Amino acid sequence: MALALTALFAIVEFAGGWISNSLALLADAVHMSSDVVALGIAAFAGRVAMRPAHNGMTYGYGRARVLAAQANGVALWFLSGWIVWEAFGRLLDPPDVQGWIVIVIGFIGLVVNLVILKWLHGADDINTRAAYWHVLGDALGSVAAIVAGATIFLTGWMPIDPILSFLVAGILAWGGWNLLRETTGELMAATPSDVDVVVLEKAMCGVTGVSGTHHIHLWKLPGGGRALSAHIVVEALQEWDQTLALLQQHLREAGIEHVTLQPESDSQDCNHHCCEPCDH
Repeated sequence: MALALTALFAIVEFAGGWISNSLALLADAVHMSSDVVALGIAAFAGRVAMRPAHNGMTYGYGRARVLAAQANGVALWFLSGWIVWEAFGRLLDPPDVQGWIVIVIGFIGLVVNLVILKWLHGADDINTRAAYWHVLGDALGSVAAIVAGATIFLTGWMPIDPILSFLVAGILAWGGWNLLRETTGELMAATPSDVDVVVLEKAMCGVTGVSGTHHIHLWKLPGGGRALSAHIVVEALQEWDQTLALLQQHLREAGIEHVTLQPESDSQDCNHHCCEPCDH
C-alpha cells in the first residue's frame, strides 16, 4: 500500500514541480521516486528473508533485510548529493517559482507521507526502518516545499526554495549515515550497541561453578535476535549441566536466546579472563 501510494503521488509531484518550476518540489518528487525504489527493495528483501534455512544457508536469508537497508542508506547519500548540486545552481540563478502550486502539492504530499509513516512506524527490523527514513525525509521535504511556497507567494523571495533544499539534503545525509553505520556493524558481526560485554562477562562469572570465561563472541542474528558463544572455565565438569542451566537463564534475562557454551576444566592455566585471582 505504501509503495503504490508513493508511486502515485511521485508522478503528481513531478508534474507540479515542473509546472511551478520549484526545486524544492522537484527534489521532493525525486525523493518520493527514490522512496518507490526503497520500498520496492524493502518489500523484495522482506520476501527473500522469509525463505527457510537450508544446508547451504544455515542462518537463513535474514541478512537480505540488512543488505537492502544498506542499499537504501547509500541511495539516501546519492539523493542528498543531487539535491545539493541542484540547489547550488539555483542559488546562483534563482528561477521564478509559482508559490501557490508548491503550497498545494506540498500539503498533499505531507498528508500522504504522514499516512505512510504511520503504516511503517514501530517496525523492529532495520529493513523497514530504512524505508521509514526515506519516507520521513520526504515528509520533511514536503514541509520545506510548503514553507518555500508560502514564502515565495507572500514575499516573492525566490532563494528560499534552494535554501530549504539544503536543509532536506542534510537530513537525508544524516539518515543515510545512520543506516550505513548500523548495517555495516551488523554485517561485520559487531557487538549490539545495547549490550555491554564487560557487564555480561561479570554476570556469567557470578554464576556458581564458573571460575573464568574467554573467547566471548556476541553478535546479532539475521532474524533480529542475539547470539553468544563462549568458553566457560568451570570448577567441576561433572556439574556442567547445572552450571549451563544457570548461565542460560542469566543470558536469557540479558536478551540473548541463542547460546553456545564450551566448558573447560579449571585445572588449566589461569589467564586474565579468570573471575577471581588464582595462583595455579
